Amino acid sequence: MTTKRKFNYTEPTITAQAVDDSGQALWLAFSQDGEGNCVLKKVSAFDPSQVYYSIDIAVTEITKIFISGTNLYLVYDDVTLMGASYSLTNPLTTSTDFSVISGINESPVDLVVDGSDLFYLIPGNTTGENAKLVYLSTAGVFQETIDLIKTGDVVINAISLTIDETSGDLYIITNTSPSELVRVYQITGGSYEWDVTLLSP
Repeated sequence: MTTKRKFNYTEPTITAQAVDDSGQALWLAFSQDGEGNCVLKKVSAFDPSQVYYSIDIAVTEITKIFISGTNLYLVYDDVTLMGASYSLTNPLTTSTDFSVISGINESPVDLVVDGSDLFYLIPGNTTGENAKLVYLSTAGVFQETIDLIKTGDVVINAISLTIDETSGDLYIITNTSPSELVRVYQITGGSYEWDVTLLSP
């Protein structure tokens, strides 16, 4: 027999969540409060009313939470920060903010972590903008911007990013008609190339 339990929060809407299997916990992000902060909470997976950590983050919105190794990575919708990393065990004292990179005019919509590499997906939703990948180290050191535009082809309206952990290839899905699957891969010399496959409806 399944037992259901309901938990009510005094905070605004939950905007992102992630399961921390190693710590048997949930990470919850809440929409901006009256003081201009988004609250990030680590709570018990068995009793979400039991709060381990509560952190006020002065950004417009936390849109995604991603856990990799011993760190938690955030995607922000904000004008000055595009994300951050927090220690899973010591988030109050161990964190790194990732500032918006010069030339990036939209907030990221997704991210992936590959070892010590971190990729933020910029959507290309705004007029005159195309999709991009901002490549950082997990310490927040900028590596490069992978611009998804070339003669005769441009990627726009990107919504999702994943990685093939075997090959290291990145895959992007677009919200276009037809939808596109974009494979981004590293070539000899270390630069990145990409190709597009149209997905039939």
